[in-house]
Amino acid sequence: MPQLAVIMPAYNAEKTIRRAVDSLLRNAVPFDLLIIDDGSRQPVAEVLGPLPPSIQILRLDRNLGVVGARNAALRQLLAKDYDFIAMQDADDVSYPERFARQIAFLNANPGVALVGTWARYIDETTGEVVLPYRPPCDPAAIREALYVNNCTVHSSWMVRAQALRKAGPYSESYPLGEDYEMLRRMSGEFEFANLPEYLVDYTISMSGLSMQKRRRQLLDRLRIQVRYFDPWRREAWLGVARTAILFAVPLRVLAAYRAEHGWRIQHS
Repeated sequence: MPQLAVIMPAYNAEKTIRRAVDSLLRNAVPFDLLIIDDGSRQPVAEVLGPLPPSIQILRLDRNLGVVGARNAALRQLLAKDYDFIAMQDADDVSYPERFARQIAFLNANPGVALVGTWARYIDETTGEVVLPYRPPCDPAAIREALYVNNCTVHSSWMVRAQALRKAGPYSESYPLGEDYEMLRRMSGEFEFANLPEYLVDYTISMSGLSMQKRRRQLLDRLRIQVRYFDPWRREAWLGVARTAILFAVPLRVLAAYRAEHGWRIQHS
């Protein structure tokens, strides 16, 4: 059995999942891939056809949402003896060096439980790079930045399996912020890092979020910040204030500001 397993939730991703899987297969590091078919209209097994033994598809009886799909994968994989668990969405792309770089980093830094990477944000319609995203890399800088917002790309995560066993599953209480909540929860005990290399292409929607979804996303972020609030940290106050201000700003005003400053994107 390889030391690495990869989780890929998929829901109606028939247009992108083949490219996502093929990108993983270009990595030379051996791994098992578990695709969670979250009740897609066209079963993922039909879309992908014959697969190597290292790739399994778990089709759920009904759509559980991305949090439920990821937790279904964790329940299955953490019961086995993998050392590392990596994440990737069904519309993103990993570079051939990604897994080798991350495993080498984790082996060289036993105090780090999770490592992500820099990423290029790709327009889902045109395929063009709209933003090179370079989050902080040092564990101390990441810990400070997490008070304000998430500073990792979820599709770039590689996590020690033992850390996930201790942390527990994704919280279903924050469906639009489950990765941020997990990081805040784990940060009390574990260190995180990012590799200063572009090793993932992350698909985004240039059309942005609806007002309703944007507010739900910000509300989840605010609830997470309040839950893990540290009154002795200036960054904690800054994070809550920033989220509250964004919640109050009309979407059209925020879109105009981003357009003027080159930040015209929202997560897909």
